[in-house]
Amino acid sequence: MFRRRGGSAPAAAGTEARHDLTTGVARTAAAAVGGAAHDDGVKTIAILDVGSNTTKLCVYAVKQGVWWRQLDELRAVVRLNSGSGESGALTDTAMERGLAVLERFADYLASVGVDVIRATATSAVRDATNGAEFLARAKGRAGLAIETLDGEEEARLGALAVANSFALDDMVVLDVGGGSAQLSLIRGRRVVEARSWPLGAVATTERFLRSDPPTKQELASLRRHVRRSVEGWFTGAGATGLPLVGMGGTVRNLGNYALQLAGAPIDFLHGYSVDTRRLAKLVSRVVKATIAERGQIAALSSDRADIIAAGAVVVHEVVKAAGVEALALSGQGLREGLLYEFLLPDRRPALVADVRRFAIDNLRGRSGFSWPLGKDPSHVEALALSIYDALPALGDGAQERDLLGAAARLHDVGKVVDYRDQHKHGLGLIMSEPVPGYSQREQALIALLVRYQRSGKPSVNGLGTLGRP
Repeated sequence: MFRRRGGSAPAAAGTEARHDLTTGVARTAAAAVGGAAHDDGVKTIAILDVGSNTTKLCVYAVKQGVWWRQLDELRAVVRLNSGSGESGALTDTAMERGLAVLERFADYLASVGVDVIRATATSAVRDATNGAEFLARAKGRAGLAIETLDGEEEARLGALAVANSFALDDMVVLDVGGGSAQLSLIRGRRVVEARSWPLGAVATTERFLRSDPPTKQELASLRRHVRRSVEGWFTGAGATGLPLVGMGGTVRNLGNYALQLAGAPIDFLHGYSVDTRRLAKLVSRVVKATIAERGQIAALSSDRADIIAAGAVVVHEVVKAAGVEALALSGQGLREGLLYEFLLPDRRPALVADVRRFAIDNLRGRSGFSWPLGKDPSHVEALALSIYDALPALGDGAQERDLLGAAARLHDVGKVVDYRDQHKHGLGLIMSEPVPGYSQREQALIALLVRYQRSGKPSVNGLGTLGRP
């Protein structure tokens, strides 16, 4: 039930330490969760998300206004709203599962020590008739003060993360959780309208899909319900046809499945797009499979095998209602939205000025490497672009110029690994995870510019065949 990513859980701390978590967090060495120190303005923040299906705890190192990086993540499948039914109350069994996980997370936090804790709960607690009782018991047993987000705030925070990680001004953001689904309309990178419906994977499974595998009648009933719920929103908001970006566990699982079947050379989820035809095929495979068969699909989380069918139908129907040709996938969501508010406390909304530039500077800044004067990234970027601008133009050259500038800012980031073969280390660092705002092809080109800045004949060097974005 309880899993920590990135290593084994630390030894439990005492109950007494837990009671201080929300007021005066113990400041043991933050290096215990990844090496962040408290000098140079770097702080550690823990963000706890009590969802309907899973409860997650993420720990980040943050230098406010400059950079952030994730240090650790703990995850537990709780199914907090399972069995609520018509009563609308959290069952004693589900509540105990949730409280036991929160106690374990609190032990972890007290053991490693962080500067700030932000704990939130979403639809399972928000919609429960005894949600306040659960929060009071969480405070008493785990020492955690948990804030309940309303549907619009939950949608806004998820959309904020997308606005800070996609280089788009206008789009629609879909977030499918366990209990609810949210749609947010973004215009000029700002959320102008947000709505939440009880269309989460757990909620719709319990209400509509009783058979294994689901019957045609059950699936048809769910599809009709989703379309009736969201079609009017798209029309009324004037959002039909805008780029659609999806987040949440269901979307990530479908994205992982699409990547597996496509055999993509770069398996980054963030920024990847699934076209409507492939999505329809994926959903068809998922809903026709039994729970046991879904549990054997490597790309799908086994703990979602019983709810992924309903979630997939919800995603598919929203995509059809949106009138788009593809669903773009986001690896960032609610927790990152909360993080950005801590990263940029003086901005409302907490938007980075330029998604691409921030992504490059964030990768550079969190490496902790200092460049000698005259060899710093800004100097190298200015020099490289001045040479580029002096050359005869090929087309408008805007994309090439941007990629060259990004590569110049990362030209010797590989030195954080070692001076020797720094260009090869640089490629590895740049391709270690998605760089928000750039397509996979663009990111690979930046990495290859860094890799071949010194010598050698450029090649894809194991990156595979990179198609057009």
